[in-house]
Amino acid sequence: MPLRPRLDTPRSSILRCATAWWAPLSLAVTRRALLSVLPGIVLSTVCLWYAFTGVDLAGMVREIGRVGPLWVMASVAVGLLSLVIRAVRWRTLLVGGKDIGTGSLVSATFIGMLANNVLPARIGEVVRAWVLARREHAPFPTVLASIVVERLLDMLAALAILALCLTLASGLEDGPLGELKRMGFLVLLVVLGCMAALAAMVRRRANLVALVERWIQKARCQWTQRALELIHRFLDGLCAIREAAHIGAVTVLSLLVWAVGICSFYVLAEGFGMSLNWIQTSLLFVIVLFGIAIPSAPGFIGTFHGFCVAGLSMVAGIDQTTAAAYATVLHGSQWLTINLFGLGFFWADRTLSWNLVSAHVRLRKAVLGTLE
Repeated sequence: MPLRPRLDTPRSSILRCATAWWAPLSLAVTRRALLSVLPGIVLSTVCLWYAFTGVDLAGMVREIGRVGPLWVMASVAVGLLSLVIRAVRWRTLLVGGKDIGTGSLVSATFIGMLANNVLPARIGEVVRAWVLARREHAPFPTVLASIVVERLLDMLAALAILALCLTLASGLEDGPLGELKRMGFLVLLVVLGCMAALAAMVRRRANLVALVERWIQKARCQWTQRALELIHRFLDGLCAIREAAHIGAVTVLSLLVWAVGICSFYVLAEGFGMSLNWIQTSLLFVIVLFGIAIPSAPGFIGTFHGFCVAGLSMVAGIDQTTAAAYATVLHGSQWLTINLFGLGFFWADRTLSWNLVSAHVRLRKAVLGTLE
């Protein structure tokens, strides 16, 4: 009797994908990899302890129950819109990005966020670059360099928002934010200095590269050529926004990204009846951004909650139980929705598989390991 071809069921397909995903990664676990993940887990644990120690759990559940689902849905929708605008802005940072479709950018962004939410070491940024480079047949180092430029611009924008909020905010002269308020103008000067330095790097690119090449010839280290290539790609990313039209587009889209992200926080705060003003919400947003920038467990679990609770206490005097409820709903709703969209985009792309992604993770260790 001839054997019938085996048809994959959804359950067997998912099981095989999960096995293909975790098996190669588990073989690659080393003491060094564990040590690199351990600080993030420790920091996340400490932040979770801070966020929920002394919280009245019954009161927290009551606070969550009072929030209407429409407020949560609106906050999530605005947060997703922020990611879509971020994906559109990404095109302006890519060399030759005009030829890349918005669908590819949005898909790669959500898949990268999914990887960030379930994998350690912020590997999602590399996965995001790889997915787009593979789909659009673009050089991977160039795409990765655009993400480095994007993150640098995000950091400068966050510092600028922090400086403006601290300078304009009233009622912060006393307490833990008093010193930060007095530093607001100084932080703004630092941001302007960094922007001037980036502009100088673009204008003096040839001189900078020549200087680095001379240093590399003297150093003669194994990783120097790779470092030189990454510097070239980074400068390519900066040069992609040297024209006035590009600078204007990046500025407008960046303002939209941050404004929409702050709106997501504001909408949910209204659902909790916190009555935060826009300066308070912007300060909270930036505090959480700095919190999730430090090493953490996958998905920013713990660091998001801890810094959100601390931020609400500092800028608005919100009690810990209400703040913990707000942080839990905001993080949980965004985390779940982004992961669902990320999985949807992943399964919709017929050219992707868990095997390919896990192989890329191992390749990343081999290529970039000498620089870590």
